Amino acid sequence: MRLQRKLRRWHRWLAIVTAVQLLAWTLSGIYFAFIDIDFVRGAQHREAPLPTAIDLSSANWVASEATEVLIRHRLPQEVVVGVVGTDETRWYRPNGEPLPALTEVEALKLAGIKTDLRADQAVLISDAVTGSEYRGRALPLWQVFNEDNPDTVAYIDPKSGDVTAIRNTAWRWWDFLWSLHIMDYDDRDTIGTLLLKLFSVLALLTAVGGIAVFFSLSNKWR
Repeated sequence: MRLQRKLRRWHRWLAIVTAVQLLAWTLSGIYFAFIDIDFVRGAQHREAPLPTAIDLSSANWVASEATEVLIRHRLPQEVVVGVVGTDETRWYRPNGEPLPALTEVEALKLAGIKTDLRADQAVLISDAVTGSEYRGRALPLWQVFNEDNPDTVAYIDPKSGDVTAIRNTAWRWWDFLWSLHIMDYDDRDTIGTLLLKLFSVLALLTAVGGIAVFFSLSNKWR
């Protein structure tokens, strides 16, 4: 009986300590399981790419020490070439001329071609912010959106013209719940934080403690 009381006491305190985080894991896990990840990533807002003839007969760009060569369709009838180096990607016109960045007007035009957002506002993002919704993407980026629906935005690379990310309310909920799930509340990308390891061990002890309490009970109380 003394051992049983100790087990129950320890299990009660472990459960109190881990209850909030166990609830966060459960709620976030339910959200992750039931929502379509393509919807979260904004796939429904992307338009099908338009076919464009590619003519590289006048190509005159230097690709020495390149690890990869990319060919992109940017504006209508405009093909651009990216030479991926060890440190950066340089973008050119097929004839070898350095590629100018998209202007605000061109970014909005491109948003109208590649997304269904009907964007009428464009903001150039140049500074990285910890935990931002465009984290992990090379800057600068054009952030485009419709003034009447600012919660759904697209991020466009000003050189390649790629829509690198689309963010909506579903994604922001995902991002928030993900931070709770991995217990990284700053950049939200670090798996294996000290808090996560600590509470994982506590959750394991809570589960083991509950099993131990069950088997310590008499047959009548089971």
